[in-house]
Amino acid sequence: MRKTYVILRWELKKIFSNWHKTVTLFLLPAVLMMLALNVFPLLINYMSTGSLSKKPIILVSAPQSFRDYVKETADANVYTYSYMSFNEFSALFGDNERFGKQLKGGTIICFFAPGETDDSFDNAVKDYYREICGGNNSATSKAVIYVGFDLNSLSGGLRAQQFKQGILENYQNSLIDRLGGDYSELGSKLFSVDSFNPVTKLMDNRSVADDSASRIVPGMLLLMMYYCSYSLVSDMFASEKERGFWAKLKMTPVSASSIFAGKIAAITLIVSAATYLTTLLLFLTSWINTANDAMSLLPFGMMLTPFELLIVLITIPFTVIVMTAVCISTVFSLDKMQDITVNLQLPLVLFLADFFIQMFRGTRPMTLEYFIPMHNSLALISESYMAQEKIWHVIAVLAVNTIVAFLVMRSVYRKESLYDNRKRRA
Repeated sequence: MRKTYVILRWELKKIFSNWHKTVTLFLLPAVLMMLALNVFPLLINYMSTGSLSKKPIILVSAPQSFRDYVKETADANVYTYSYMSFNEFSALFGDNERFGKQLKGGTIICFFAPGETDDSFDNAVKDYYREICGGNNSATSKAVIYVGFDLNSLSGGLRAQQFKQGILENYQNSLIDRLGGDYSELGSKLFSVDSFNPVTKLMDNRSVADDSASRIVPGMLLLMMYYCSYSLVSDMFASEKERGFWAKLKMTPVSASSIFAGKIAAITLIVSAATYLTTLLLFLTSWINTANDAMSLLPFGMMLTPFELLIVLITIPFTVIVMTAVCISTVFSLDKMQDITVNLQLPLVLFLADFFIQMFRGTRPMTLEYFIPMHNSLALISESYMAQEKIWHVIAVLAVNTIVAFLVMRSVYRKESLYDNRKRRA
């Protein structure tokens, strides 16, 4: 144990005494991810619309209640609105070329319809509340809000989803106070809420921010962890093996198994610490985004409960251990440095694909995913951000990654005859 600790200190000193390595492992990945979070949405917008600027949301037959809501609510002002009457929209809709061009450009159409009546949208909502107040518990509102966008426009779809969750749902909740009339006064409004209350502000934004984080953060963290793991394994094992230094280390009084354990512990500590730093920066990225830009990948208000945060923090080192074991197995399965480098970098492509799949999937992880090594960490972290975590999922992920790491390392130990070396030294 003492010799393992000596190796651990030695490897940590090698990293932190070289500022180039320190910056590469701790700051560079985090900085690149911060840039990606800000540049990626702009590139997607440019690829889909041909412009870096945000496109407006066209509001058709917008009622006075919504106009007032936009004026009074700061979050609603992050969008650019263009108001149209029904006749103006009909003229636009009739011009197929112009209308199609606007949709392809990423424009969102928000149409307020009073339903079957010829009255206004606000009056249709008032009628609904009057019926409920009169005792008609089966009353349904005929007012409908339609949101339209080009299905082939990625930025349009993202903006439409955020507009629906961040603006329209809050607007819908405000209608009882704006148009509820007697129903509001009879008891639906049990208390008033200070609009500047930070807790209220947080809860209003958390659902949207955490939903976005569940799609973005897990994949980014896995990419970060594997990049750092394979970089350190290349430095601590592959390069030493190529230079012949590994053979010299095995001739020292320190057993090869202690050398292995010390190096693995160093990699786990360094990569986990770097990932924790990146996680903190991702939180800060969300919290400084007070403008809540509709094109932001991490909207304002991302937050985890202490238990959810604990799950994320515990999952990270267990994931690093299995990644490190896989990388070490690759190093000792191949002889040429070129082959080792290519095979170590190949999983980055798989993790990148996993990142995009997670970013655009619309369902929660399936049960089988919690038993797939490394990918199960992505599923568990995603589930934690969605506040859907289950204890048995946590146990399954930690157990699977630990068992796989143990089996892989045992295979390496046997191949390198580390058990025999240790017995001879004893």
